[in-house]
Order: sequence, then structure tokens, then C-alpha cells
Amino acid sequence: MNKCVIAFVVATVSATLSAPGFAESLRCKTKLAHIGDTKADVLDKCGDPVMTDSFCQPIAIAAQPQGVQNGNNNVQNNTVISTCENIDIWTYNPGSGKFMTHLYFSRGELQSIRYGDRVK
Repeated sequence: MNKCVIAFVVATVSATLSAPGFAESLRCKTKLAHIGDTKADVLDKCGDPVMTDSFCQPIAIAAQPQGVQNGNNNVQNNTVISTCENIDIWTYNPGSGKFMTHLYFSRGELQSIRYGDRVK
């Protein structure tokens, strides 16, 4: 195997292992909430969160107006449309000695689960 390929594999594995820890699921008593679950699914499995919050995450969409072509004149007539996507954050307190758990929803589905501070 080529030394460059081996170095690439080692670098990729190292980067993956050093990435911030994100959970794939949240245990709620005997049920698990998974990425892709709807808000209703999570409420059914885990009950009401101790806190909710939301924010509008900016997104930009670059588009070229209809009928405009980039020819030899090197003129770029791109339009950037700035908008935002609503992100809902639900926080669960799993109990003493465990980590506060934050669930991030967009478009009504659970997108990520992140741990916060340890509950005292």
C-alpha cells in the first residue's frame, strides 16, 4: 500500500476519533429517541423537555437569474438569497451525575443530539 494512502487513512481515523462527541440516540427509560424521529415521536418516548429554545440559523442560497448566461464577457450575475431555517432545541435532564442532553430539530425531525454539563 502506498505511504500516502496509509497517511490519509491514519489522518482520517484520527480526525474522526477527535471530533466532538455527538450521540446517535437518547435513552428515555426503556425507549430510545433516534436521529430522524419526529417531535411527536420524541415526546411519546421521552415526555416533555425541561426547557425549549429556538433560533433561526442563517442559510444562503446562490442562484443565477433565469436567462442570464456567463459568456465571454466574464460577467457574473449571481443572486445570493439570504434566509434562515428554524432550529428548535429541546433540553432533557437525565438525572444526577448524567449530562444535560440537547436535542436539535429542524423541519420537524431530530437532527442531532449533544451533551451539555453534568447534572449535579
